[in-house]
Amino acid sequence: MKDRIADLASRFETMTSLDVVAAAVRELFPSRIAVATSFGAESAVLLHLVAVADPATPVLFVDTGKLFGETKRYRDALGGRLGLRDVRTLAPDPAAVAVIDPEGFLFRDDPARCCALRKVEPFAAALAPFAAWINGRKRHHGAARAELPLVEIDGPRIKLTPLAAWPAADID
Repeated sequence: MKDRIADLASRFETMTSLDVVAAAVRELFPSRIAVATSFGAESAVLLHLVAVADPATPVLFVDTGKLFGETKRYRDALGGRLGLRDVRTLAPDPAAVAVIDPEGFLFRDDPARCCALRKVEPFAAALAPFAAWINGRKRHHGAARAELPLVEIDGPRIKLTPLAAWPAADID
């Protein structure tokens, strides 16, 4: 897998972000790649690239059960405007929520467990059938991401970060 990552990194190094996304969804991982998004303000850039490359690419969106209605309406409006044809809203297992967080306040007492229940577990389950995924992280989001690679190993799959080098001004 490390050799594959090195080959992809070398190939993608001089490509535009759109070309990276298009190569990934059309050639390298057709029907085996998804994009993860929060549908936050900066998500529109990545979703636009995905829509241009292949609007049928699965888009994974986690609804923790704690989102504002405005977020869901924005998801629907942006997805419709971009012509995204496979937006999948993921949710935590209701039975697990009933046992682990019946009052809905786990975020106050144990934020890590809440995040695992409401975000990590639903996302991991939805991502399981895919060989690769695309995310919208950027190096300008802080020191921990300053060296963010364009392509990396993420467990059994490949993770692409086509906007890694984009400065905040370009996103805006």
